[in-house]
Amino acid sequence: MHILARRRHALVACLISVAATGCGSSIPSDSACRNLTYKEQGLSRSEYLPCAGEIVTALDELEQQSQAASRGDQEARSNGRVALRRVNALMDAAGGRNLLERWDDRALTDLNLKISNAVTHYQAFYMVRVTEDQFAAQTREAAAVELSAASRRYDEARSTYRRLQ
Repeated sequence: MHILARRRHALVACLISVAATGCGSSIPSDSACRNLTYKEQGLSRSEYLPCAGEIVTALDELEQQSQAASRGDQEARSNGRVALRRVNALMDAAGGRNLLERWDDRALTDLNLKISNAVTHYQAFYMVRVTEDQFAAQTREAAAVELSAASRRYDEARSTYRRLQ
């Protein structure tokens, strides 16, 4: 049983990395996350906060849809996946992995890490497929754990963003 849990964990980690690289979604050409010019020290608050605001707004929608999906709403689950693709697209447009680099403004680095952590847990939540087979209770529990972690990280990111405005 312990080996099965480790294999399932490894599979989820693998699927997260695959999903993260293939989640393209179109974002408007006037998005604040497009055409950011990175310097060695990262971005300034005035340059980055408009983009961060777009990401947090997309996370707001993602959280709302995810909570409804956790209660069995299949339309919300579909809408949540769309919202997750939007968040990923905004993050990609904003610089992708550059968002996880240390910037001179440590508060922005902290914000980006919180956003990234929330997104990772939302991705895991949407990868858990709740079925009616013998593992249904385990998969529901796994989904609940991921959503709980995603919600906590989302709240942290939203609070940090509001403090920085």
